[in-house]
Amino acid sequence: MLQRDRRWCVYALGDLTPRMFAKCQWFTPDLTLVLHDYGTSILFAHGTGSIREALHHVAWPVHLQVQPDALDEVRRHAIVTGEKHMQRMTLETRESIGVDPRARRLTGADGDALARLYQDGEATGESPDFFYSSMVTDGVFFGVYEDQALTAVAGTHLVARDESAAAVGNVYVRRDRRSRGLGRIVTAAVINELRDLATIGLNVRADNRSAIRVYESLGFAKHCDFREALATRAL
Repeated sequence: MLQRDRRWCVYALGDLTPRMFAKCQWFTPDLTLVLHDYGTSILFAHGTGSIREALHHVAWPVHLQVQPDALDEVRRHAIVTGEKHMQRMTLETRESIGVDPRARRLTGADGDALARLYQDGEATGESPDFFYSSMVTDGVFFGVYEDQALTAVAGTHLVARDESAAAVGNVYVRRDRRSRGLGRIVTAAVINELRDLATIGLNVRADNRSAIRVYESLGFAKHCDFREALATRAL
């Protein structure tokens, strides 16, 4: 079922790995996934037919990653707030991208530097919503250090080599170091490490034109629109 649209289902493909599968509940006839992780529940839908049943198994509030028709179905059973218009982009051009030598592979030892960098975006709501230190050791992260401070980073939300799928994320450039091409440098380095995988996706806000232009320059193209939101139990 996931193979019908690997681009839209790239995160769900990652949840087939043994470590993640134990945290998942799957519902049919249309495919709805409830992931219990990160201290919360995340609901992903591929169609609308199983959403009502799945909502009986979430921990409220539940984070949504759904297309517009599925969001309408959720609204029939729950209260939806914080809606964000998002785009799913996937890597479509497989030409080699030069990697800038300033991009350095990050490890668990860079955890404190990463935390300080992401703190730069907390006041403006730009820091990643779902970042955990284990993502660095389990995935692929590259950063640029300037004057011993980490000023740009790009990484992954998941890498599932058995499913030949990965999702790029956790991209951030310190606010005083933007418009210097650092975001492109670190993202290109991550893509270079993942290029052998069949499906590489990412999420970006539909109104973030500067980020979309960078991703397009690296070979990504828009696959579909979707919505991120928070659902709470209807009274």
